[in-house]
Amino acid sequence: MIKRIEIITIGDEVLRGETQENNGAWLARVLIRSGLEPWRITVLPDDMDILVRELREAAGRSEWIIVTGGLGPTVDDITKEAAIRAFALSTGFRQDIVDAVAARLTERGSVMPAGYRDQGRIPDGAGVLPNPIGLAVGLRVRAGSAELFLLPGVPAEMKAMFEGSVLPALEPPGKDASVRLRTFGLTETELEDHLRKAIPEESLRAVSIISSPRGVDAYIPPGQDQLVYVSAAERELRSYIFTEGDARMEAVVVGLLVSRRKTVATAESITGGLIASTLVSVPGASDTFREGFVTYGNEAKIEHLGVSAKTLDAHGAVSSQTCVEMAEGARERAGTDFALSTTGIAGPTGGVSGKPVGTCFVALAAPEAVYCRGFQFPGDREMVRLRTAYFALDMLRLALIGEHERLEKFRLVDERGRGDATGRKR
Repeated sequence: MIKRIEIITIGDEVLRGETQENNGAWLARVLIRSGLEPWRITVLPDDMDILVRELREAAGRSEWIIVTGGLGPTVDDITKEAAIRAFALSTGFRQDIVDAVAARLTERGSVMPAGYRDQGRIPDGAGVLPNPIGLAVGLRVRAGSAELFLLPGVPAEMKAMFEGSVLPALEPPGKDASVRLRTFGLTETELEDHLRKAIPEESLRAVSIISSPRGVDAYIPPGQDQLVYVSAAERELRSYIFTEGDARMEAVVVGLLVSRRKTVATAESITGGLIASTLVSVPGASDTFREGFVTYGNEAKIEHLGVSAKTLDAHGAVSSQTCVEMAEGARERAGTDFALSTTGIAGPTGGVSGKPVGTCFVALAAPEAVYCRGFQFPGDREMVRLRTAYFALDMLRLALIGEHERLEKFRLVDERGRGDATGRKR
């Protein structure tokens, strides 16, 4: 029998828009990749009556319920109490849990607040899910034919507890899981068009396509033809696929740099150090990342990167010409094989005629050439910055894998002489 899985995320702050709800989406992705597909995701407020009612209904329609949020020591953390009331659970007290919380706080130089004593009140028969990062313990509660997994809402804690304690208990099929193909440089519609050439229409309907500023992912579901479809998709998509599995773009790029023994520097204006920060978030980045320049003002671009004042006067800071000189300057000064640069208008103000908000340029200085590409990104300030950073990383990835066919249209400088920002020789 296939067990139904549903996800419930709890928190007034989510419903009020004070924080973005990512726990449910993350859980769904991990479950799908493991061969387990949730059929329902619900967001609920910190309201005792609503939680009691919804938990009872969930236990009547699903075998596994994963609940996140509301397990801390504050007055709005009522998830455990809601489960106790929903299923009329008797409780006991675990002093060892309280002692462990107190010891961890002591290690941090703090005294345990009185509110944390409630961590020791546990429904009889419930399993305790250890929290390797934070203080709130999770619970595994039986409610009739259903099991509830109560997890904290802090994303890092939730993820660690889910992967360490919950996912193994769900007994995922593993080898029969969906295959995740991660792509960059295509829209959802473009990816679907490519997949239509590789996968029959009736099977394509079962493929999930999920977009984010970090790329577009295709999840090819398990089945007897899965490997055939994956191979066909890989042949069709070629360099648009940056990995199969869960690795992020920055990990792929750092891995390529290290394996090829190449170095990189960054010169950032609009992204303000985001590319550098993203790269160094990957273990092993110190073997390849040399230096990052954050040159937000024109004076900084001139002083630290050698950008020409004439270029800035003639074309402005937000231009392909300036972006190219930023990349060339960073590569020369850092003495690296590659350098990435960015400049643009993130908004919400600053747009002018011909250069509206969202106008961005990305350049890559490589040993054989300099490439520059302009974009017009939609979205708010942070979305524009994030998209710019990942397009820069993808340009570097394409250079590292030798994908010159796609890069060639953005070539501005090569061994034969310098071109202007439109690619014409001067």
